[in-house]
Amino acid sequence: MLSWFFFVLSCFSTCSLASRTANDPAEILFHEAVAAFQRIAPTDQNRWKPWYDITQSLLPLIGEYPLEVVGAFEESILVIERETIGQADDGKRDLVLGGLYYGYAKVLTSLNSDQCIQLALSPHNLLIGSETTDKKSPSTKLCVENAENSLRNAASLDATNQDVDDLLKVILGESEASSGGVHKRKPKEFVAELFDSFAESFDEKLANLGYKVPELVGYSAQEFLRQDDNGESKFYGSALDAGCGTGLTGRYLRPLVEGPLLGVDASQKMLDIASNCTISHGCGLREEEDSGKKNLNTNEDKRLYDGLFALDLEDMTIENTLGVLNPLPPEVGNKQKIDLITAADVLVYFGKLNSLFQTFAKISSVGAALVFSCERASNEEAPLGWRLLPSGRFAHTKSHAVEAAESAGYKLVAYKEIVPRMEKGEEVKGHLFTFSLRHTGTTDEL
Repeated sequence: MLSWFFFVLSCFSTCSLASRTANDPAEILFHEAVAAFQRIAPTDQNRWKPWYDITQSLLPLIGEYPLEVVGAFEESILVIERETIGQADDGKRDLVLGGLYYGYAKVLTSLNSDQCIQLALSPHNLLIGSETTDKKSPSTKLCVENAENSLRNAASLDATNQDVDDLLKVILGESEASSGGVHKRKPKEFVAELFDSFAESFDEKLANLGYKVPELVGYSAQEFLRQDDNGESKFYGSALDAGCGTGLTGRYLRPLVEGPLLGVDASQKMLDIASNCTISHGCGLREEEDSGKKNLNTNEDKRLYDGLFALDLEDMTIENTLGVLNPLPPEVGNKQKIDLITAADVLVYFGKLNSLFQTFAKISSVGAALVFSCERASNEEAPLGWRLLPSGRFAHTKSHAVEAAESAGYKLVAYKEIVPRMEKGEEVKGHLFTFSLRHTGTTDEL
């Protein structure tokens, strides 16, 4: 299993703090663990024991050497995460790795404001959001937020670790932690870092996994248009591809939209790729299709998207999306609405969906379509309606998705269980939903 935090860790070539020295006890413990690990055969059942031992040895040092302990936990995590690449699931390894993530969170929560800003300003820190640190305003907020992120990972690796639950209650408060607060959504900074880190190879990776979600979402959006069809061609007046990434779904949406097609994503690097897509080039077109369409192109090639915006999905408004393309006076502009919103394989970065669906509804016209996919969990697997998977992605129950959408004013129009992709040779369980905002039609099971 490749933990989600590794994508952030892998962006750095080194993990140690610049101030660490040869007399650093945490650094000594780390090198001892590396040496012990290298002496153990890969098939030995005790292979991961050195990393369990270093966790137990580092925790008592937090009070005296907090920043040094941070660095040792970072380095230890990175060693194991690198070992997981291309490897089969390993329960013992995951338990040890979960303990390291817990230890990392533990030391981050122990830092005072001066120590936190010192860590954030270190050139090799692994804190998400450290680039926005204001050294004139010391605070522990950044370290506490990153501790929560680390605990999310620990919980997905080892759901039985009571220490993780206890620390989460301290960070989130008893009521929020007990209601699943740790699993509400991935931080927007994490999502941006994650997809920026592999934007260039994103399409290729998905193709190798047999990824079909963009096509399925496009087909469902087309089926919605065909309802009560009187034989005339029908189009959406406007559409928004939420979490558009490199534009794979936009390729299937463009023929359905006569007005503006917008794309929103947290990753600027993904948007940079999508911005180069045209009707005849890029965004999922195979090379032979691409070159064939280019040869037929005699006029200026139209861009696939009319507008691309680097935004967190929950921050979307009409003013910062559709209103940017067509600015109007406030009394008129806020009447602009979007006729179709799609979210292809995006909700896996959200736990509880209510807030996101409320955002979608606020920018949608009455009768607008909402089409999205997510990974599927049963009510028994996810009593809260969502659960964090070992992959670091969220899976959702059908009942939670429907209830969250209905609470935002949507009505279910169509539902289908799907296989979004393959993972380690096995089918991933998913489902595909089509909703209409206050739609009066009946629910159809596809």
